[in-house]
Parts: sequence; structure tokens; C-alpha cells
Amino acid sequence: MSNPTPEEIVAEVRARSKAVVHAEETRDYKKAVTFFLPDAVIQPPDAPQFQDQNKLLEMYETVLAQTSEFEGTTTEIVPAASGDMAYEYGVNRFVFPTPEGPLEMFGKYLLVWRKVDGEWMVAAIAFSNNAPPPT
Repeated sequence: MSNPTPEEIVAEVRARSKAVVHAEETRDYKKAVTFFLPDAVIQPPDAPQFQDQNKLLEMYETVLAQTSEFEGTTTEIVPAASGDMAYEYGVNRFVFPTPEGPLEMFGKYLLVWRKVDGEWMVAAIAFSNNAPPPT
């Protein structure tokens, strides 16, 4: 079996990334967590780093569940020459309902993907807002 081309790696990772975002957008947080390695590094904004799938699920269920809308859009996927890692970066949009009306926030993210047993898995994610929430 030949090694995949960079284009094939990008296509494989893009498909996995779309599946993660779909799980997040449809609020299937238990499914979303399955795309992360058990020891994946999670670096959320305004919070300590962690490496725990249960804590990731808790974050999904408490933070993302508060949104009325969520979108994630890949900007680029860059495969490593080794063929077993890639990184992805992109932008996201969150809408939070508030008494004053919807609050729309924009941010960015960086994902590290690692191929484990033939499957692309998230090894690390860091994300942040482009601006602090209004006070």
C-alpha cells in the first residue's frame, strides 16, 4: 500500500473535520468527543489547559450548549511530510442569546491531527475569540 499524497491527506482530514463540526453544530457532543484522542490537549480561551475527554464533554455541554448558533470553517489543512500528522486552522462564529438580543462572537482555532490506527484524530486544539465579550 502506497503512502497517501498530500492532497489525499488533506481530503481525509477535511472529511474528519467536517464530521466534528457537524457533531458540534447538531449538538451531538458525545459524538464530537470521539474525534479526540483520550490524551488530546485542549486549550480553551480564558481557562486552563486540560487533557480529559470527560472535561471536554463537560465543556461542550456547558459552554457550546449555551449558543443558539455555531459555525466552524476550515481555512487550511497542512499535512506533515511524514503523512501521519497534519494541522488545521480556521475561524468560528458563535451566537449567544442574551436579554438584549443575540450576541455574535467570532474566533479562530488551531487543530493538530494525528493518524492513529488508520484514523485521523484530534491530538490538540487551541481556540480563542477575536475580541473579548462586551461588558
